[in-house]
Amino acid sequence: MGKSVPLWIFTVVVAGATLFVLLSFSGTAENNQAVSEPGDAGREIAATVGSHHLYASDVAATRAGEDAVDLWVHDQLLACAAEEAGLENPAMSRFVQERARQLYLRDLMLEHVISSVAAPDSEEVLSYMQSNPELFLVERHYFQIIAADSSIAESLHVRLGWGQNFQITAQNSSLGQKAAIGGDLGFIAGGEMLVHGLPMEVALLDGLSEVIPSNLGYHIFKVSETRELTDSIRVIRSAAEALYNARIDAAVDSVLRAAETRLTVEVNR
Repeated sequence: MGKSVPLWIFTVVVAGATLFVLLSFSGTAENNQAVSEPGDAGREIAATVGSHHLYASDVAATRAGEDAVDLWVHDQLLACAAEEAGLENPAMSRFVQERARQLYLRDLMLEHVISSVAAPDSEEVLSYMQSNPELFLVERHYFQIIAADSSIAESLHVRLGWGQNFQITAQNSSLGQKAAIGGDLGFIAGGEMLVHGLPMEVALLDGLSEVIPSNLGYHIFKVSETRELTDSIRVIRSAAEALYNARIDAAVDSVLRAAETRLTVEVNR
């Protein structure tokens, strides 16, 4: 069974690396000169805007796409125009550069951790499923309503609590793709909901959920019935991903705890 990087890890790595790449090309915050590092002389320059250079080796090292150079020129022209117009806040520029480096180093650590985590084999996956039967050996019949903001979702939740029909409410008010069929998601194992980033409350749901926020909106779930597992192949894949994600989370937590024992952490609120 091969490794499949969880979506949240992939998003973090791509977003952080992209931010670092774009910002690291743009020069220093305090002046209008490009960053000059030892060994820059003789390096092949892919593009120049004023005194700022984009080096071909940097483009290659970051595996940027074919339009990366044109994008850099476009962005650097705007950056220079902002400097000339006196729009730059030096303190903010310093913070952005420090934050970009922080994200870059964070992503390197996450990639290192992920590469060290072994994907579970079939025996481990089956054992994991058997030790979590309510998540992987039972399917729940889920219905869902998605609202655009919390106030709408809370209002719908109150009405559902009073006994308003869930499916009719979904047809009339939900933004979800299944709204036309009453928000019917079909039979799903609770562990599959965990893999999709939903909380344990939803995975083990019986009846009506509370309002659940996500990056897609505000969700209300309902479970109408349960049954024994029928599509074992699909759920085995989800269980493997859930177990792999749990191992990655544990490995990241271990790195964080070790770092906290070595470093002084103070948060002033």
